[in-house]
Amino acid sequence: MSKVVVSSTTDSSVSPWLKRVTKPRTPGCFHLRCKKQGQFPPDSRVLYCKNRCANVISDANNCGLCGIRCPFTWHCCKGLCINTNANPFHCGKCENSCGFGVLCFYGMCVHPHPPLYPQPPFPFPPLHPYPPLPFPPLHPRPPYPFPPLQPHPRPPFPFPQKLPYCPPKPSKTSKH
Repeated sequence: MSKVVVSSTTDSSVSPWLKRVTKPRTPGCFHLRCKKQGQFPPDSRVLYCKNRCANVISDANNCGLCGIRCPFTWHCCKGLCINTNANPFHCGKCENSCGFGVLCFYGMCVHPHPPLYPQPPFPFPPLHPYPPLPFPPLHPRPPYPFPPLQPHPRPPFPFPQKLPYCPPKPSKTSKH
């Protein structure tokens, strides 16, 4: 078997990716390297994420740990993804607290309306509307009884003539 020898080249002709692959870093956390740079305040929690230093307390792409990304319109507040559009303790931005009983609506502190209690009608009892409201027309009903009865037969024409009035005859039993 023969050995293959790769000739060494200058650093300018090798890609950064190939440098990382050929010289992998030792596993572990590189936060000490980030602290030396001095770009983060001392109270922040900085981790080395994807070849760069990230403040996992406030970075929305590395919230709490490396690679944890907050959803759209959410912010990383103290290492937790928070919906700042609706959270009254982080309204609009981190650590912006609304007062007691005040709502957070679309990232703004909003004072709710006072509760509406039912009011009695005035004057009591309520007056009827003037003019009275018209009622809808009733639907036509079939004739009653159904089917309709046949009309009574008409008397014959010409009508019978009335008889003349005749006074009653005196009775024989009556005495004058």
